[in-house]
Parts: sequence; structure tokens; C-alpha cells
Amino acid sequence: RVHPIPEQAIIAPRPASLAGLSIGLLANGKQNSEELLEMVYEVLADRYEFSGVISKNKGNASRPCPEELLDELAERCDVVVTSTGD
Repeated sequence: RVHPIPEQAIIAPRPASLAGLSIGLLANGKQNSEELLEMVYEVLADRYEFSGVISKNKGNASRPCPEELLDELAERCDVVVTSTGD
């Protein structure tokens, strides 16, 4: 049997609903990554009313996300959606 997520992986707990939560949108810096996140947000916003949204772009797809940006998203957001463009 093939498992889509390795058993040793650490998976963040999923909320039962996105209603009333603050959502973060983190683009990876590639072309169209921000546009993709905007479309995802529009689809989600049709279903859920968020308490806030924070959009960020880490600026460089080949480098890890800066620690201070991760800290900000962790502090200010209940859920973060990331994207890879091209």
C-alpha cells in the first residue's frame, strides 16, 4: 500500500473549518505564484468569512523562507496557504 504522506512526517493539525480564521498567503517568488494564491483565496472567500488575510512573498524560490517572515505568519495567521508558480 502506498501512503501519500510518509509515516514519519509531521503534519500540522487541520482546523475543522476556516470560518472566522486569519489566513496567510505565502508566495514562493516564482512567476504567477501570487496570482495563483489570489485565485485560491477568492475560491475560499466564497465559502468562508475570514477574520483577516495576510499576503506575503518570500521573494526567492530557491532559498528557504526567511525566519522573520515565518515567525510573522505563525504569530498572525491561523492557517497559511503556500504556492509555487511558473
